[in-house]
Amino acid sequence: MRVYYFTNEEFGLSNIINERVKISLLDDLNDPFEFLGVDLSDKEVRKAFKAARNEAVKTAGVICFCRDWKNPLMWGHYGDKHKGMCLGFDIDDIHIKEVNYFPYMMAPSIDMNKEFGGLTEEIVEKLMCTKYEGWKYENEVRVLVELKEKDSSGLYFTDFKGNMALKEIFLGPRSNLNFDQVAK
Repeated sequence: MRVYYFTNEEFGLSNIINERVKISLLDDLNDPFEFLGVDLSDKEVRKAFKAARNEAVKTAGVICFCRDWKNPLMWGHYGDKHKGMCLGFDIDDIHIKEVNYFPYMMAPSIDMNKEFGGLTEEIVEKLMCTKYEGWKYENEVRVLVELKEKDSSGLYFTDFKGNMALKEIFLGPRSNLNFDQVAK
């Protein structure tokens, strides 16, 4: 599947040169309600959910992509106010997770006799790919990534090699770069 990654010029060029993209941590995503798509009014659910979320935050990250590079809102929000770039990747469909948009919170069944209240890996994955319906304009898909080791900057990255291939580069209409500079 062809998917698109919006970024600013500096990070976009770094991504191309180093053949890698940054893995976003759950706590660093721009939506403060990420991974909070659960009704937490019940104390037991809240306890189980907090334990499962704390574990997920330590072990998993996401790479957020869009299905379309033409959306001006995406350029404004993630493409550095139209000054950045958008990288088009081909990624095998088995790695792509659909983001589901809901107008309400999920109510997973909880069994406090099980670890993390029985919140299974499947439920956690669903939470990592669930957003409030107001974000639907993003037309987002995600790749869930196991966090391994940070680089010298303290960030996590994944290489282009293997599961993703850079196929397209789009410059924002306000970019200071030209295609010759990017080609070098």
